[in-house]
Amino acid sequence: MKRLFLAAAAVLAAGVASAQVPLFAARCPSGITADSNTKGQVYVNGKVAKLIKRPDGQITAQSGGVYIDITPRGSEPPRVTATARDKTFGECEIVSFKAPDSQSAATGAAASAGPLAGTQWRLVEFQSMDEAKGTTRPGDGTLYTMWLHGDGTVTMQLNCNRAMGKWSARPGGDAASGSFEFGPLAATRALCPPPSMDESIVAQSANVRSYLLKDGRLHLSLMADGGIYVWEGDGIAASAAAPAAPENGGPRNWEVTRALSLREQPSTAAPVLATYRPGTILDNLGCQQAQGRAWCDVQQLGGGPRGYVAAEHLRPAISPDGSAAMGPDDSALRAGQGNFDATGRLPCAFAAGQPMGQCEFGVARAGGGYATVVAKKPDGRTRAIFFHMGRPLGADVAESEGRHDFGATKDGDLHRIRIGSERYEIPDAVILGG
Repeated sequence: MKRLFLAAAAVLAAGVASAQVPLFAARCPSGITADSNTKGQVYVNGKVAKLIKRPDGQITAQSGGVYIDITPRGSEPPRVTATARDKTFGECEIVSFKAPDSQSAATGAAASAGPLAGTQWRLVEFQSMDEAKGTTRPGDGTLYTMWLHGDGTVTMQLNCNRAMGKWSARPGGDAASGSFEFGPLAATRALCPPPSMDESIVAQSANVRSYLLKDGRLHLSLMADGGIYVWEGDGIAASAAAPAAPENGGPRNWEVTRALSLREQPSTAAPVLATYRPGTILDNLGCQQAQGRAWCDVQQLGGGPRGYVAAEHLRPAISPDGSAAMGPDDSALRAGQGNFDATGRLPCAFAAGQPMGQCEFGVARAGGGYATVVAKKPDGRTRAIFFHMGRPLGADVAESEGRHDFGATKDGDLHRIRIGSERYEIPDAVILGG
């Protein structure tokens, strides 16, 4: 009943000035984290939440069955409470907050932070000032990436985990060095295969105090000679480098950060094929340098015209499992080899009006909501269904089968898929694991 009231209140709020989301980070009971960014988005456990803004000014953020209620209090930290999936309710601890009159200044500082705003970096090493510890390097630097977005938010891929938060910098006289700070980072807590540097990076981020750009590398120094994290980009400004394609360890998908034109060629003079709104998800088909900037070859997730967009208005898209999916999607290959991550039975039917029965299935997952589900039909043949970013996008329909229209709807966490007369019901847990 409470949630129905909130939904009704959201409808009543149409046309009423919406409440401003305060800029905060909070730690809640049951291990729940909540934070917001300068765009007015709220993240719950690292995932973008759906917002319900009520006429009384209260804001409810919902994600994955968790509800965060936010009561703005002007220049004072907001009151934040959390209702977990098991209905456990508790007050959240505010770990950082910026009053409304300082938010615009903070955003402007990040957006004008010299050569750092809008750059991407890959971890090279951590240099400890303790000779006994020496230098620590990641086994694979491509698993540790950092994006310093121009809106003052930071996105990190840290081995099998992901972190998000705020950053700010104040360049010195030559802009190649200056002060630097991270706000509290909200990070996922998966147990990564050892050795892993994800926990130390998140824990020590609060101690970063300065930066230095030298020889194409970004050096972030900890307070009290605690050590230096060294990140690498191509050239002094990493934003000038063309981001990697998935086959080279880059993100599989991009999220558009501002209204953006899709062009026929990597040039501002090329014809416009389409216009994307902020939040649009695109497939990363590779990037290149042209006209002194990076351009990415893209296509909207699910289909549409293919063309080029300016890379500075993209950031790695966040998948339903809270990660930024990196590297190639090998789920279809492994499914074809029978190399499944899980097997079981799922509801299925094969004729109009036929009641749902049960089909054996196997699923190969590639992380980030990428998966291939193979269902075994009664005649012994199989049907493969392909998921990208948690969305069913198609199936392996052969020409000899004739026309089999593909359609999908979602009811809660259940995907209802129709392929001609075939019907399948596949829950999110099959795709995402858990």
